[in-house]
Amino acid sequence: MKRIRLLVLAGAIAAALPFGMSAVGATGSTGSGSYVSINDRADFDFIGTQIDVGLQIQCKDSTGYGTVNVTVKQGYPQTIATAVSDGPQPVVCDGRTHAVGVTTIGAGFDAGTAKATATLMTPTNSSGNKTVTEPVTIVVV
Repeated sequence: MKRIRLLVLAGAIAAALPFGMSAVGATGSTGSGSYVSINDRADFDFIGTQIDVGLQIQCKDSTGYGTVNVTVKQGYPQTIATAVSDGPQPVVCDGRTHAVGVTTIGAGFDAGTAKATATLMTPTNSSGNKTVTEPVTIVVV
């Protein structure tokens, strides 16, 4: 059983590498007029390889859109080895607050606590870019 789990984990890591896995970034924020909040719970999917993270985002850009990238990191004792996932999502930047869901791709996650970092970027308003890091609880739904 352990051998099968390790093979699944290795396959998931190999499948996730083209998606640009990265480590958790720095906390804090820059700019003004943008707002990012990470929901306190995240959803565990498909044998720990996909984590769905909910956000509340507010931004304004002349293009009307931006991108948010979410990285989730979980370590021992929550999981057997450090797990990292990463996922981008386009967002509407019209000055109003929007609920946004981002599915991150990685491997090795389990139910429990983790750290999520969300970085909001807009094409023409770099002063409105924002990064936040918050703890999340990964739950099995």
